[in-house]
Amino acid sequence: MSELNARRAALLDTIRRQTGEWTTGRVQRLYRTRGIAPLRATARDDLHFLARAGFLMLHESPGRRFFTYSGSGAT
Repeated sequence: MSELNARRAALLDTIRRQTGEWTTGRVQRLYRTRGIAPLRATARDDLHFLARAGFLMLHESPGRRFFTYSGSGAT
């Protein structure tokens, strides 16, 4: 899936409002509270999609990966 669908748009809106470090696990917990797509692969794919679109920045260190809101992105 390569579009900003309703789930990804809602995730982006949440990330904009609740700043900080966003991991796959954090997104999974968010999705579970909303009753949607709790799969790890879905959360990971959504984060990577938003990063490729320019909305998020990927931060990596040995054994740790997280995303933060970049303040920009596709319009």
